[in-house]
Amino acid sequence: MRFLVYIALFLLTLLPALAYAGQHEEFVRGELSGMLPWDREAVEIDDIEIPGFASGNGSSLRLDVPRRPEGPGKVSFKVEVREKGAPVRSYWGSARVKVFKEALVAMRTLKIRTKIRPEDVKLARVELNEATGSFSSVEQLEGMVAKRPVTAGSVIKRDYVRPETVVKRGEKVALMIEGPSIRIRSHGVAAEDGHRGGIIAVRTASGKEVAGEVTGPGEIVIGF
Repeated sequence: MRFLVYIALFLLTLLPALAYAGQHEEFVRGELSGMLPWDREAVEIDDIEIPGFASGNGSSLRLDVPRRPEGPGKVSFKVEVREKGAPVRSYWGSARVKVFKEALVAMRTLKIRTKIRPEDVKLARVELNEATGSFSSVEQLEGMVAKRPVTAGSVIKRDYVRPETVVKRGEKVALMIEGPSIRIRSHGVAAEDGHRGGIIAVRTASGKEVAGEVTGPGEIVIGF
């Protein structure tokens, strides 16, 4: 029983120190967040260390970051402690900064050449380095297919997808020849593969090769 009493008393002596430590960490988080070049909502700060740090209840704290960080990672800072009737004390510390961004991730494993549907992806909060080259809206993936396997939970990068091929080389296509005051329907043959919105070469019925825009499967519009 006496042993338990000693333990309780020991823990009580630690509580003020732990409370102050929590306050100091919140101070560092708040000050650093305001100095970083990202929105506060996108930043998480942890692993805060200030070796030898000590201050009283009435202390005034000031934080300085000599070198502004250009990216996430470890940040060094200096904390000045001012107390009435005492010289200013300075402590060097460090913290780890994480920056997050919303990006589309795969809800299921996508095989190569799989057409990506809205239900195949979702927006998720990922670290900034993972979000490099990612998509931020489902609309950006409209008409795209996977050009390599993508595992479930992975961020979908721009070089993981390509536009879906809707016209193939050698395929017979319907042509719409349009001008300021004329529209002519004809037919031709695609000289190359094409995706919706892409410009490809087409051979007309007369054998002439012209450029046209792919507007859908087997459909080309030629403007003049």
